[in-house]
Amino acid sequence: MKTKKFTTKIFAINIAISFFFASIFITAIYFLGEEKINYYSALINSLVVNNSNETEAVYSKEAKRLIELPSYGKRFGTIKIEKIDLSLPLYHGDNLKILHYGIGHYAGSYFPGEGGSIILPGHNNVGVFNRLDELKKGDKVVIEANYGVFTYEVDSYKVVKETELDAFPIQKDEELLIMYTCYPINRSVIGRKTERYVVYAKKIGESYE
Repeated sequence: MKTKKFTTKIFAINIAISFFFASIFITAIYFLGEEKINYYSALINSLVVNNSNETEAVYSKEAKRLIELPSYGKRFGTIKIEKIDLSLPLYHGDNLKILHYGIGHYAGSYFPGEGGSIILPGHNNVGVFNRLDELKKGDKVVIEANYGVFTYEVDSYKVVKETELDAFPIQKDEELLIMYTCYPINRSVIGRKTERYVVYAKKIGESYE
């Protein structure tokens, strides 16, 4: 009986040691290999973009609005943020399937060039919005839509509860880019996150096809 208890104890100790070293190994890969993770994430995203069907949105400069919207779930451009080495496809819609491939566009908000709120959600995964909290006032965000190029400058940022809907205003007083992701962004925090990290940027330039 003693031998059986001793063997069980040794087995439990070995399991604990294995988990300990495995966690160290995984942590080392995350911190030491983050650049490579970002590289391969970007590569995968580029492959997704090349294989996706981009919808031609039609913009009227006279009316300052889209007269033909992109289909829901279709890519209509690219979002680029040099400060955090981000370049991702931009899709119309924001369901989980869409956010798996890139940055979404809330269907109830305006499009670039329409002069209102543009709401863009994204996951806080590596290679997506995991570095969104590094943006500071004055940093630039560029949206290359199929009908024009729009440049925005970061104005402010904050953490809000997911229920604070007034943090995502739908308005047409000014062209305001609103980007957000789940918070805390730290990947070590497990479970459902009830807060959002939100970045606000104002349009400072535009050019059309």
